[in-house]
Amino acid sequence: MSESTLIGTDLGKHTFHLHGQDKSGREVFRRKCSHQNSAYL
Repeated sequence: MSESTLIGTDLGKHTFHLHGQDKSGREVFRRKCSHQNSAYL
């Protein structure tokens, strides 16, 4: 598994998106979550 060096967050009214990149700029993960589920991250 690659290590994330940059993590971005996009906040919305009902959902938010998390995006992680490694050192070379390649996507490591992308996740869409609702505000209700944010306690489980």
